[in-house]
Amino acid sequence: MNKKNIMAGMTLLETIIYIAIFSFSMVVISNALITFYQTNRYTLEQINQLDSARIGLNSMVTSLREAAYSASGAYPLEAVDVNNITFYSDIDGDGTIERVRYFLSGNNFQRGIIKPVGIPSVYNSGSEIITTVAQYVRNAENNVNIFTYYDTTGAQMNSPFVLINIRWIQIKLVVNVNPATMPNEFTLRTSATLRNLKSNL
Repeated sequence: MNKKNIMAGMTLLETIIYIAIFSFSMVVISNALITFYQTNRYTLEQINQLDSARIGLNSMVTSLREAAYSASGAYPLEAVDVNNITFYSDIDGDGTIERVRYFLSGNNFQRGIIKPVGIPSVYNSGSEIITTVAQYVRNAENNVNIFTYYDTTGAQMNSPFVLINIRWIQIKLVVNVNPATMPNEFTLRTSATLRNLKSNL
């Protein structure tokens, strides 16, 4: 009788210990899964943003390479700075030269497009269509210029920029969905030569 009670007590103790170990293991596993999910969520979001930025940069480089005199006869480059550029190019291949503007707005890298209207052609700023090329752009926070300009000799230019001397443009975008979480910033680099402005053709 006493032996049975002792055995029953030990079984209950073992059950309690088992439940405690199981509960502790579930808490550890749950925390690991939550951390894994959060890390991968940021990683996947970072990858998506980088892919979107790459597509936008490829489109921008193509347009810059084909920069041309506007429909009203204006010089291919209208305005440049370290974080924005305005130029003219036939971006959609319809034979019409659009006014194209790339600029940083907060943490968004955006593109504005204006199609010419009328005869003689004019570019109405009120008809500009703005889209976002890349989100979570951290250039300003990291003190990294988006645009770097080079002249006909290949020398880097400094502000104030002389538009007629610009021949090659380097572009850098620092992208990071969340600076407080891994992965760290990723810098996309590309460049464009202004083909229609070459002096050695």
